[in-house]
Amino acid sequence: MRTISNQKYEITDIAHEEYPFLHRIRALRDICGEIRAGDIGGFVESESNLSAEPGDCAWIFDDAIAAGDAYVDRDACLRGDAIACGSAYVSKGSVMSGHSRAEDNAYLRGASMTGKALASGNAQIIHNPHTMGTPILSGNCKVYGTVQGDIRITGSAVILPCEEVRNDTRDTFVLSGKSRSVIRGIGRETLKPLQKEVSPMKTKTPKKRGVER
Repeated sequence: MRTISNQKYEITDIAHEEYPFLHRIRALRDICGEIRAGDIGGFVESESNLSAEPGDCAWIFDDAIAAGDAYVDRDACLRGDAIACGSAYVSKGSVMSGHSRAEDNAYLRGASMTGKALASGNAQIIHNPHTMGTPILSGNCKVYGTVQGDIRITGSAVILPCEEVRNDTRDTFVLSGKSRSVIRGIGRETLKPLQKEVSPMKTKTPKKRGVER
């Protein structure tokens, strides 16, 4: 069943093999060029899991799941076998793929999760609008704290509940297991003039300093 206001998708009778309370969605119209009317999507528990707002490209693909009170909106998407459950909020262009999982009160805003990455507890994975830095989680990493900006967390890295890793620079921070490294931004090592070069024809002879006699 779908609400009268939901003209974006419907919940079908196709149940999940392992979790029969989940059902696949079907697009009722073309969505942002990638999804066509009639296309089958991933699984939801109810319409409370996926935005039906006009113009919102949020979608659940493949065998991905949004369950419980989890919510996907604002052009975010779930792909592969990704799972958003509990009260997780996946928003603002975030992409979850692989076997990644967002649970509890995790909040993703403009983030990317893949592999077996986990966002749990009160984790916050947040894009930095000033530096345009996007957090990327992959491997078997687990995040319970806050990650913001151009940060790549991979391998077996763990961010604890009270730990905050913020990057407000133009470099990339890489956390992998117990190691931490930096990838310098393009052009960061090159010196540039403070002002634009002045044409020789317009160069003025500097005035002499001191008292003339």
